[in-house]
Amino acid sequence: MKTLYIISKGMDKPQDHEIRRLETEDKIPRVSLLEDTISAQVLDERYLTETPPFLRRLFYSFIPVSIAQVFEALFIHNRYDSILTHTEKVSFPLALILKWTGSRKPHIVVLSRITSVDRKASEKKIWFFKKIRNSVSRFLIWSSVQRKLAIEKLGAHPEKIVLLKRGVDQLFWSPREVKTDMICSAGMEARDFPTLVDALRGLDIPCHIAAGATRGDVFKTVQRLHQIEDMPEQVSIGLKKPADLRTLYARSRFTVVSLLPSDSDNGLTTILESMAMGKPVICTKSEGQVDIIQDGVTGIYVPQGDSEAMRDAIQTLWDDPERCKKMGRAAREFIVKHHNLEQFVAAIKDELNQVMGLKSVRSQTVPAPPKATTPAIQEETLQLKSEKF
Repeated sequence: MKTLYIISKGMDKPQDHEIRRLETEDKIPRVSLLEDTISAQVLDERYLTETPPFLRRLFYSFIPVSIAQVFEALFIHNRYDSILTHTEKVSFPLALILKWTGSRKPHIVVLSRITSVDRKASEKKIWFFKKIRNSVSRFLIWSSVQRKLAIEKLGAHPEKIVLLKRGVDQLFWSPREVKTDMICSAGMEARDFPTLVDALRGLDIPCHIAAGATRGDVFKTVQRLHQIEDMPEQVSIGLKKPADLRTLYARSRFTVVSLLPSDSDNGLTTILESMAMGKPVICTKSEGQVDIIQDGVTGIYVPQGDSEAMRDAIQTLWDDPERCKKMGRAAREFIVKHHNLEQFVAAIKDELNQVMGLKSVRSQTVPAPPKATTPAIQEETLQLKSEKF
């Protein structure tokens, strides 16, 4: 099986051999496992600058990356047994063109979400989804709320919308035996940072918010964060690379995910990483974020926009480190059992096999490299001074 895997990684990503070296040295999560398991040819930004013939590379340099990926996919997709797309800017237009051309190439779309806090973006994605809902082989989605929306409101056939348990590298994001002397928050999309900052006022608890510019873009939520006047002294701000973010989680007694109202599962990546590190999560109770946290067991839900309730939850959990540890152990156990990376990769391979009429591999496991699940690290000093926007 050869799969054309289309994803956006950014031009600043290391070369493939460098990525594998960093994975082996436990400096980044195992991003290559899926690509290796499905025998993927990755069509990302770097592919566009290095692999196509000169004239196509020249043409691609003048157009947006997502459009270039669509063009290149149309040129080369017949060389592969299937297509897997994990970037909606490419997935939707490519699927529509393949439908118009009558292509029968198996195509699986990994769909993070259909609707979002951006109304115009939601309307655009809904329009595309309705056009391609019957032509795409499978949609893989990890929000039960979004799956229900796709079926009940957008007319998708239930067999086309597969609820996939989002995986996290439980080996990279694993518990560390270090002193917990702070808390943290991370992520940028649909974040309600003003409520989080208000909740932290008056508390003597250091908190780092891992947010900033990514791929040259700054979310409006991050802009609003940096526009907050009179930032509490114990709050620092700045994006972290994976290894530094892992150290931040390790030093944090728990993680806080403050969300805007949404019917999508915003905050999922931060929640999965934190729980895999053995950290409970205080999270805004939103319509879409319902699939991972068990209230009172692995985390605590607080009402949306209620800074007093969030402050009370933060202080209460901070003052009870033994409860934090118990909830953290339950969180880690839940992730290892239900959301580990090997399960996630095997499930995607199984869906690819099914759309190609091959034998299911759902019961098989994807081998992981020998690596300690809870490696010890030395305490690292994090910079708590706010990074200026």
